[in-house]
Amino acid sequence: MSYGHLSGKSKPTGNDDEEWFSVDARIKSWFYSTCDPSLLQIISSDDCSAKDLWDRLQEFFRNNKMSQMLQLQDQFRNTKKGSNSITAFCHTLKNLADDLKDVDSPITDIELVMQILRQQHR
Repeated sequence: MSYGHLSGKSKPTGNDDEEWFSVDARIKSWFYSTCDPSLLQIISSDDCSAKDLWDRLQEFFRNNKMSQMLQLQDQFRNTKKGSNSITAFCHTLKNLADDLKDVDSPITDIELVMQILRQQHR
């Protein structure tokens, strides 16, 4: 696959650049065969290039990442010990902290400890 088609560094020399359009069509075909049809409806259009598909796909997942981050932050702040053992409660908060790291919103060890102490007494 030509990275230049996805980065935008490779551009056709004109409307008759058959080699460029052929490579672009193969890359788009790969998108069409590997992406979920409902996702393709969101990211594709009749006149899009492989770069357009790639950019729209990245934007879709970035937006999804943001909503995941907000949901996980809310869960992290509002998880209470309740009737769980302290071990189960700590594991739950540690898993949420790990999940937040995966969406580029890391929790420091100090924040984790403070949240455990804060929520354990509520």
